[in-house]
Amino acid sequence: MRKNLDYYMSLKYPVEIEKIPQEEGGGYHVCIPLLGRYAFVGDGDTIEEALAHLEEVKRDLFSLYLARGIPIPEPDEEEAEYSGKFLLRIPSELHRYLAQQAKRNNTTLNQYCLFLLTRKAYLHTVQEQMEEIRREIRGLHQRLQEISFKVAKPKSTNGNATRVFHLDEYKRSA
Repeated sequence: MRKNLDYYMSLKYPVEIEKIPQEEGGGYHVCIPLLGRYAFVGDGDTIEEALAHLEEVKRDLFSLYLARGIPIPEPDEEEAEYSGKFLLRIPSELHRYLAQQAKRNNTTLNQYCLFLLTRKAYLHTVQEQMEEIRREIRGLHQRLQEISFKVAKPKSTNGNATRVFHLDEYKRSA
């Protein structure tokens, strides 16, 4: 398939929509980060106007890019839109257990499963962040063990030299 203007215009790029505060004039600002957060932009009083403006900008810039041979990134399948629905086959015993738990929690099976999935995804993210923090702490601890702490006392007039404390001595004196 030849990748022409119509091809690129038909691709579904993720769009960010931002409401412009009233004190800054109001309206909406939209952009396509994958193509250039500051190049592929549209503005309007309504979301529809901003998206329509963005379509004009896309058409103009895609035409320019194609004429000049500038590569145009395509959205990944991971960035595709999702309906929010999927079919999941589970053992009947698990189905029964989940339905019972949903009833016990005064909610629907769908809402209960959504709660469980959201909680697990959140916990997984927190665990990853905690592991990163642990790694950083271990690294800092290791570096601290490699460093000798030097505590220097000012030279006194009676000729005492500066005393240097190493980490082991510092721990004992604390």
